Amino acid sequence: MKRGGNHARRIHEKHWLERRARKKFLRPRNKPYQARSDVERFGTVNQYTRGSIKKATGAKAPIELVLPAKLDFEENFETTASHFRHIRDAARGRYRIRRLGFEQITDISPAAALALASEIDRWKQKAVGMKADTPTWDPDIKRLLCEMGFFELLKLPRPASEPPGNVRFLNFLPGSSQPNDKGKLAKELRINIEKIVGPGLVQKHVLFDSLSEAITNVIHHAYPGVTGGASAKPWWLSASFDSSSRKLTVLIYDQGVGIPETLPARWAHFEKVKEIFHTWSDSQKIQAAATYGRSSTNRPERGKGLGNLQEFAKAHEDGTLSIYSRHGLYRLSHASGNQIQTDLRDHDSSVGGTLIEWSVRL
Repeated sequence: MKRGGNHARRIHEKHWLERRARKKFLRPRNKPYQARSDVERFGTVNQYTRGSIKKATGAKAPIELVLPAKLDFEENFETTASHFRHIRDAARGRYRIRRLGFEQITDISPAAALALASEIDRWKQKAVGMKADTPTWDPDIKRLLCEMGFFELLKLPRPASEPPGNVRFLNFLPGSSQPNDKGKLAKELRINIEKIVGPGLVQKHVLFDSLSEAITNVIHHAYPGVTGGASAKPWWLSASFDSSSRKLTVLIYDQGVGIPETLPARWAHFEKVKEIFHTWSDSQKIQAAATYGRSSTNRPERGKGLGNLQEFAKAHEDGTLSIYSRHGLYRLSHASGNQIQTDLRDHDSSVGGTLIEWSVRL
């Protein structure tokens, strides 16, 4: 028996619907659009950031990120690095942050303060209409951020803050890939340090040479293959001084690929150890870079920046050099009695580039 046209039309419609379903065009009827999961949208939401993200309704709605009470790479690394990663992802356009909460912060280290300022420096281009609810902030945190030039960075009104305390922070200095930034910013930071430290700064020429060489390493190695002008290769400098303990901390931070990634290209003798190189942890690769001068130029005057930093730390009692890069940490400490100690650590989270922190007691 010959079937009518309605049957053929139903068969055609069925096949058409199946084709649409295979192409993921078909949505179930009366079912709302399903937003992406937290992992798809925010990356790895782990125990360090769970509860810090407040989401609005809708897949593309902006989020609210509340920073934790303690931001410190030494004592609270995983939580600190995980929260900073969300700001970095927002700067890359993965999602929008409607509000960045500072009201819970009660303690922030110099290194974490510089990293936070640098993350926000890059994110501010997408932070449209950002406001700072400063009355809810801890007074010491507000004073610290005022000293660092945080509000000028975001082009926000500078609030009234408490008088300076024992710990003074210098206004952070953003750098670029321009070669003339090296000597200019190193000199500016050294002069600013001398203003708050006074005549107690020794080995200041070693400090200047160390800063200059560290900046050179950033300019030439941190952003391989990156184009787009000076603004595409940023880095930041800062320092702090605790007048009660006479402790000086100097910092330089970049968001490049990290020392473990660039070491092979900078090391003339890489061929000799390439068989075992990839079994090293990030901390071991940083130690290799700090122990031996590496340079892609093979010039004897280059590639000694990390060595100069170590010499400056060794010249002072209680001098410490800490190098965070990707997931690794290499630390050299000069204790009393001329004892030199090293410490290697590897973390689950990444610092998002390279952070060099050295502190000495004057």
